[in-house]
Order: sequence, then C-alpha cells, then structure tokens
Amino acid sequence: MKVPLLALVVALASTVAAVPAGAEPLTPIVFVHGQQGSAQQWQSNAKRFSGNGYPDALLHAYEYDTSIPTNDRAVADLEAFIAAVRARMRAAKVDVIAHSRGTTVMHSYLSSPERAASVRKYVNVDGRSSAAPPGGVPTLALWGSLQPNGSIGGATNVHLTTLGHTETTTSADGFAHMHRFLRGRPALTTRVLPEPPGLVRIAGRATYYPQNEGLAGLLQVWELDPLTGARRGEPRHSARTGADGSFGPLPVNGRAHHELVVLREGQVPHHFYFEPFERSDRFVRLQVSRPGGITDHIDRCPTHSALTVIRNREWWSDQPDSDRLELNGVNVLTADVSPRLRQVIAAFAFDDNCDLASTPGAALPPFAALPFLTGVDAYLPTRPEGTIRVTQTARGTGGGSRTIAVPNRPSDAHAVTVQFKDYLDVGTGGPRATSP
Repeated sequence: MKVPLLALVVALASTVAAVPAGAEPLTPIVFVHGQQGSAQQWQSNAKRFSGNGYPDALLHAYEYDTSIPTNDRAVADLEAFIAAVRARMRAAKVDVIAHSRGTTVMHSYLSSPERAASVRKYVNVDGRSSAAPPGGVPTLALWGSLQPNGSIGGATNVHLTTLGHTETTTSADGFAHMHRFLRGRPALTTRVLPEPPGLVRIAGRATYYPQNEGLAGLLQVWELDPLTGARRGEPRHSARTGADGSFGPLPVNGRAHHELVVLREGQVPHHFYFEPFERSDRFVRLQVSRPGGITDHIDRCPTHSALTVIRNREWWSDQPDSDRLELNGVNVLTADVSPRLRQVIAAFAFDDNCDLASTPGAALPPFAALPFLTGVDAYLPTRPEGTIRVTQTARGTGGGSRTIAVPNRPSDAHAVTVQFKDYLDVGTGGPRATSP
C-alpha cells in the first residue's frame, strides 16, 4: 500500500529532533578531516546532526591537501575558512570536530589566543594527545583503536577502542558523544533518518585524491535498475562542475540506486555507484586520481573490469566476527588483505598483470604499504551487458548484507568506484546505538 506523501512527511517530522523551546541557539559546526581524508568522512554524522535539528547550512567541511607533509598551509587556510563561516552565518564562534591529522591541524590553530577565541567547543577524534585542552577551549576527546591510550588533560576523554580509526568519527556511537558534548543533552536519535524520497537533494564536489583539489568536468546523474546497475532512461541531471569541482544541490529519488559519472576531456569516464541516498547529502565526494597517482598501479585491460570499493568504516577480515566483501559471490577480504591493524577503508580490485586469473589472499603492492588502502587480484572477466554484484556483509550484530550492482565494463575504457554506507541501520531496523 502506498503511503500518501503528506502522511509520510508528517510521520517523519514527528521523529526528527526539533530544537527545544528556549534552547541555546545552534552554533555552526566545522568538520576537519584527517590524512588522505575529505568531507566524505563526515557524510553520516552530518546527516545525524541534520536529523537532530541542525539546518544543513550550519554544517561545514574544511578540506586541505594532505599530500603536503607540513600543516602551515592547512592552518592558514582553516583560519580563513572559519572566518568566512562566521561571517556568512553571523556567528561569534563555531564548534569544531577534527579527526586524526586534523587534530594536529586544530592544536596548531588553537595555539593562537585570537584563533582560539573563535571556537566555542572542540571535539578531538582519535588523534593528538596533550597535557591540557588546546587553546583552553572546552574539549571532548574520543579515542578509537588507533590511539587507545590517548588523553587530553582537563578534557572529557572517552575511549571507544572497539571501533576502527575512521569508524570512531563516522559511527553512531561517536556521534552520540559529540552531540551530547556540543548540545549539553543526548541526541534524540543516533540514526540517519530518511526523508520523503521526493525531498532528497545531493551536493558535493568532484576532486583529485588526496589533494582535495577541485575537478572541472561534466557530471551526469543516472537512475539505475538496482538488480543490474543498468541505466533507466535519460540522465536525471547533466551539468558542468564548478571550478572547485562543486555541483548541486540536485534532486534525486531517495529510494533509487544512482550512478554519478564524471566526464573529462582526454580521460576515461569515471563511474560512481552508491546505495540509495535516503537523506539529503551535501558532502558527496567524487574522487579521482591524477596521472601519476595511486590508480596508475591498477592494471587495465579490455579483458577485465576493475573496481575501487569504499566504506568509511574499516574492513576487518582477521577477526572472529569479520566483514565480507564479495564480488560476484567471491569474498576478497582474507586475513592478509585487510587485517584490523591496517585500518583499511578502500579496496582496489583488478586483474593483476592481466593474466586472466585471480590470486586470492594476497594484498597487492603498492596498495598494501599505504595507510587505509588495500589491493586484491580479482579477475572479473568483461562480459557485454554483464553485471558485477558487489556485496558487503558487515561485522556486528544485525549488520546484514547489501549489494550494489554495477555494469561489467572493460577497465581500459572505464574507471569504477563503489561506495557503501558506513552505518548499519537505515532509518528503522538494524542495531541502534545508545546515548552515553
């Protein structure tokens, strides 16, 4: 039975956290990512803040070039970014949530009393320790499995050492602590609440990885058959990205699977496949590698397909309760490919040496030597009109399996990225985090 749109809107509105009468006005939030990161690491928690009464206009992601080994430029650009947010929002101060290397950037930023005066509260996620809250700013420090003994003197320190390094900042558990610290009360929900499918909008940037430099090109958005990944009809959108790679907001069907493809002169099309966008998302990132970058190490031939699979929650394959990542029914996550200690969030799957054979269990160089990445030798033969079913089975109670179907395209003519959500629940059902 179809639910009338008005009834659906009313039902959802009753579950979304409203700002209580007389509550302190909301402060803009600035998210600062870590090494090789981007706004992508903040997609889920931005949606959770949105579902707890934060307008999207108050949520801002600062991005910087982590291929630069020093932080002077990152700190200077962050100063300008925060000043611009304060001016645009007419806010005296901002709240900042930083992760990993981003915490080092923030400690340097807050070392200046003038800059520290612009920050109301600070959340330090699985990154730098210190003897006192940086800049004297009230601080919450969350520590995951990469920094299990981390501590900031005088701060509220919470150790979530069962979580992966990236998972600490993307998880519902992490969000519950962040919200309570920033708002002084528990979140009414730690779930990503769906919106009526006709109200969902997506926006973001096409960028070079890991520089976070904007990529100009033509963006197409297609709605897909969820079983085959085949396109349905004409593109829903076709538009040029801005000089900074920006696009949107673009309306999409919140219940449908979508392909976003970036077309650039002289380069192969880069196709991005997602689970349904059940809630508006302003932090979508379409990341490609420059010539000479990491994807140059992918062997590309007309005989096989190559995939990059991303999830901003670590793939663990050496635990009693492990993740599975299946390509057409074959699990490619073995103990050596994505052990817990490697904190893998992206897997590159391709036919190594184009030899028409798979070598399961071996993590390919140079991916195996780089943080957060792994590579697997998986021969996915090219078949006209064929489909590759990419299935994840997530660790954790109630994790369940999800599948994204993508067309079977030759790797010498197409680049393909598949992104799974990093949370297990979708609105209703699935495990639920509890507030601290």
